[in-house]
Amino acid sequence: MTEPSPSKNPESPEPDQTEDQGALGQAAARRLSMQATMPPAEVPGVRVERFLGAGAFGQVWIGRDLNTGRGVAVKFYLHRSGVNWSLLSREVKNLVQLSANRHVVQVLEVGWDADPPYYVMELVEGGSLEDMLLRRGRLPVGEAVEMFQKICVGLNHCHGKGVLHCDIKPANILLAADNEPRLADFGQSRMSHDQTPAMGTLFYMAPEQADLNSTPDSRWDVYAAGALLYRMLSGNAPHRDQSLLSQLDTAGSLPGRLARYRDAIAAAPSAVDSLSRRGIDRPLRRILERTLQVDPKKRYANMQQVLGDLKRREDQQHRRPLMLLGIVGPILLLIATCVFAIRSINRATEAATTALRTEAFGSNQLAAQFAAQTLETEIERYFHLTEDEAERDSFIKLLRETLEDPVMADALQEVASSETPTASLSKTEARDLILDSPVRQKLNSYLDRRLQIYTSEKGLSTHRQRLASLFVVDSAGTIFSIAYGKPVAREQNSAGRNYAYRAYFNGQRDYSPDKLDIRSVSPLQTTHLSPAFQSTATGLWKVAISTPVRLNPDTAPDQVDAVFVATINLGDFELLRENKTGPKGRSGSQVAVLVEARQGPLRGTVLQHPLMDEQQRHGVTLSEQRFQVAPDLIDQLLEGGDVDYRDPMALAPCGQSYAGQWIAAMQPVSLPAAPSQTVVNQDDSDGMDLDDEQDDLHLHDSSRSTDLLVLVQYRLSEVLGPVGQLRRSLFREGLAAIASILMVTFALWWVVRRIGEDDTRISPNGSEESEKTPNDVETMTVA
Repeated sequence: MTEPSPSKNPESPEPDQTEDQGALGQAAARRLSMQATMPPAEVPGVRVERFLGAGAFGQVWIGRDLNTGRGVAVKFYLHRSGVNWSLLSREVKNLVQLSANRHVVQVLEVGWDADPPYYVMELVEGGSLEDMLLRRGRLPVGEAVEMFQKICVGLNHCHGKGVLHCDIKPANILLAADNEPRLADFGQSRMSHDQTPAMGTLFYMAPEQADLNSTPDSRWDVYAAGALLYRMLSGNAPHRDQSLLSQLDTAGSLPGRLARYRDAIAAAPSAVDSLSRRGIDRPLRRILERTLQVDPKKRYANMQQVLGDLKRREDQQHRRPLMLLGIVGPILLLIATCVFAIRSINRATEAATTALRTEAFGSNQLAAQFAAQTLETEIERYFHLTEDEAERDSFIKLLRETLEDPVMADALQEVASSETPTASLSKTEARDLILDSPVRQKLNSYLDRRLQIYTSEKGLSTHRQRLASLFVVDSAGTIFSIAYGKPVAREQNSAGRNYAYRAYFNGQRDYSPDKLDIRSVSPLQTTHLSPAFQSTATGLWKVAISTPVRLNPDTAPDQVDAVFVATINLGDFELLRENKTGPKGRSGSQVAVLVEARQGPLRGTVLQHPLMDEQQRHGVTLSEQRFQVAPDLIDQLLEGGDVDYRDPMALAPCGQSYAGQWIAAMQPVSLPAAPSQTVVNQDDSDGMDLDDEQDDLHLHDSSRSTDLLVLVQYRLSEVLGPVGQLRRSLFREGLAAIASILMVTFALWWVVRRIGEDDTRISPNGSEESEKTPNDVETMTVA
């Protein structure tokens, strides 16, 4: 038994002999090697050409067959002393018996009766597998498996002839010029029925073989073949390390060394577990693990089983592209189908979205037009209400008494004598006279009663209009009687103060109170709707409808003695009271909003919005903040453009429910034509010179536009809700279909894979393989 060492000559037989030649034999071999200049004898039909090397029992020469011209190797046995001729004879006989297989070194001729005896075998010119591994370290996985399979074929042939090699190692595998392996050195070979032990090579022989009392078994060659595959894959024999070599060197006797070897292999962890290399698939790893099992009962029983698993692994690899295609193909087809399905869904969604959006926008435009017309009609009703209240006999009577009262007349004249409304604030004595005048208080009580009709629930059941306040202004612009919806303190009462700068008095615009000359402004001549203004008490935006009062229409038809004014909170318009909120505070899908139309810094200001009413009910005012629609967006909406509108009120506290995109349509509010002298006076800018005031005085329906814009907004998510639901439904159905297809695909793949695994349990001849015990060799045919 020897530790494997490289061959010194590629063509020479394996130098690692399994029998000890002895010192005398080795010395003789060295002398013969030095003296080998002529072949020991002539070989019939062979021209011996050159010396190749010397072994333990003779010389090896290279020659050429005179009949075929092929190269041959001739081995002469020169030393009869100390040679076990029965072993040598058995080797030659086994080689002759196995020479029909291309994976075993071919014996061409035997001269056993010649002097010296010889045999002629084929010349294998590629060296040994040991030489290759020393040069290359380890082999690629594919090349190693191919080499291993050919070696297994050769061993299976040997086992089929009843021959067990018992010493498989890289040095005993010769390579032809095309790297085809040849089994060589059958010096330790045994017949399958032999009972004599045979020693192999450390780290290649099975643990149970390392016993002088062991019985030859085909599993020995199985283990050695596995060790050979391990060496080709890893570059080193299994379990071979320097520490174990040192232990073996110090073991002493041969039985001691063998016992230590057996114990070390049995105690060591699986060599395959430490083999880490890409390309070693699980079937190959299982084959390697089973060939290197320490327990022979768990090892392959013979080489036929190894070849069977190699064949099944090869079949699996051949089927793998088809199986992969069987999975990847449907998946790729499924992906392609999904891509086209998604594109189709997206296109259908876009088309449906465009159609629904167009329809919703058209509907919203109609809703905006209807809202504007409704508001126009409602404003006209307020016009008639104001005119009717101003023409009531009881009011005219109380108004005449108040204006003809000397104290009131003097106090009002004192206030009107101020140059500007701001300067009139200093006339506190005159204001006190007005507030304390009994006749004024009678008029004030009358106005309170009339206002109650339009604020109480009982009154609203009869009159749909709701008023915020009623008051009367004299011909100079001073309020002398006013009724509020809620009681106010004396200091906050507007009676006794001049408001000639207000549009509800002059019918033109709001001027600056500290610049307007009271004497330069005349009261309006027709019923008028003022621009929106913000209440200082509530912060809500309101408008005023004012109408002139003439006490002597027959004698002085052009003389305006007073102006009757009714104010309305914009949120009290019936149209805007119909704005609803959704559940849990979520804004309704469609709401109407009033927007300021005047040019200037106020343009686009949101005057009335459902959020304002909602906050007002909770005692919160938004008067300190201004929320505006961008002017360019207003122009687009007035032109009828379909734009993505975002409600500016979403930026207000608690306005998150109005966030998101809306479809919006906007319409200006105009007053319908009426047979009465109803005229709306307005101006497009603030702060114009007073010299131009007469140019802005328009009478008898010369202008019907107001400073209000109605904006109707519809939540886009509600419009596109059905499309979104349809899209989600299609995607859910698509995902369910994809999941079903994938499940069916993987189920079919699993079935095919299991069928393939079941096929791997069937031997090549169609019968199921059964486990074999170490001594079961009946599967081998003995020639």
